[in-house]
Amino acid sequence: MEARVISCTTFGDDKVVKIAVPNHQAITKYKAGENETTIVVSDDTCLEKDVQEIKKFCEKLGYVYEGRLNEEYNQTNTGPGLV
Repeated sequence: MEARVISCTTFGDDKVVKIAVPNHQAITKYKAGENETTIVVSDDTCLEKDVQEIKKFCEKLGYVYEGRLNEEYNQTNTGPGLV
């Protein structure tokens, strides 16, 4: 499975995209666009091992990890607006 975009906000040339990923391989396949801030949430079917890997890849790629998709998580105020 691949990453799926669950929301997108633009403000001028800046874009904030929130993606849901089922595993850490999906995050490596996603290609962020120019002037894009990428926020990642893991799918609720992710194993804890995959969640830890997703967090590592987010840090490495400069993405923001927010939490699991179907659980309560702290939404960040990143980029031009809330996504």
